[in-house]
Amino acid sequence: MSEQITKPTPIQTSIEIDVHSVIDSWLIRTVNNSLARKDDIKNDKSKAVLDFFDFCRKSAEQVLPSDVEEWLRHLNSQKLADGTVYNKISALAQFYEFLREDGNLKFIIPINPAKVSLPKAPKPFQSESTKALTREELAKLLEVVEKRALDKTPVHLRDLAILQFYIVTGRRRTEVINLRADSIRISGDRFFIKSKVKGGFFINFELDDLDTQKAIFEYLEVTGRSHIIGTDEPLWLRHDKGAASAQTLALTPNGFVKRIRMYAVEAGIENFHIHRLRHTYAKMVSEVSQSMADTQEALGHSNIKTTQIYVQRLSVKKDKFSKSIRNILKNDKKAEYKD
Repeated sequence: MSEQITKPTPIQTSIEIDVHSVIDSWLIRTVNNSLARKDDIKNDKSKAVLDFFDFCRKSAEQVLPSDVEEWLRHLNSQKLADGTVYNKISALAQFYEFLREDGNLKFIIPINPAKVSLPKAPKPFQSESTKALTREELAKLLEVVEKRALDKTPVHLRDLAILQFYIVTGRRRTEVINLRADSIRISGDRFFIKSKVKGGFFINFELDDLDTQKAIFEYLEVTGRSHIIGTDEPLWLRHDKGAASAQTLALTPNGFVKRIRMYAVEAGIENFHIHRLRHTYAKMVSEVSQSMADTQEALGHSNIKTTQIYVQRLSVKKDKFSKSIRNILKNDKKAEYKD
């Protein structure tokens, strides 16, 4: 009796994926809604995917690795930062992984075309946009904002207080901008901050810089909110022109980024990125403390290797020996002549 051969069921290949209808589901599944920058992240990821399909002019199931390679060349031709290019291709790769989680779609999308073409992730802290500011650049940036704050308007006093806070604490963007009035506790002449940090944890630290304390109090006084310390109100407000409701709305991290970039342009600082303030803080702490452990603690890094990357990228090692070696050689030469 001959063995009956079962013919495989033909694979359905006539499906056409509507990218626009899938993107919302993808973002809901992949973006953490508790993140302060969730809207920015969703916008960046969806824009990357839609930009690719506008460029490619193919439906999702027709895309080949060569199409992504062509888009990669196009992005590079626009002279975008390596990190920006990587993030765009990475978003497309994540989108395809989401599609391939569907059992039926996995048959018509056998490989992730973007993952195959994903460039090597750029090394952290190695772009021009994350270099520490020089002392001259930092002084100029402060000077620009201080001059603006002389008009005693809420927006300029707010920006000065925030900049001072960045410089002397080295905190991350969301840790500074998301501060609320109950983040501040004053005990005698000591000033304490409670901040939610990376990973969702809370830390308490002392702010001992009197200039920053003064800048915060002056901002609160001008806005008529000196009484809010200890209450659940945002510390920093938007102060949008012509928007009465903005007087009660919290400043967003993105909103301050736009402001500080404007000041940086006025100060003549090229390739400015707000994270450069944290790198500047790291450099100055490492120079003062001469201790990797102290620098790690100041930056709030859980892994000292991250701190080492910061310090090695930013610091210039002091020359301790070249003069001594040169003196030894000179003394040896003098001794040779005497002999």
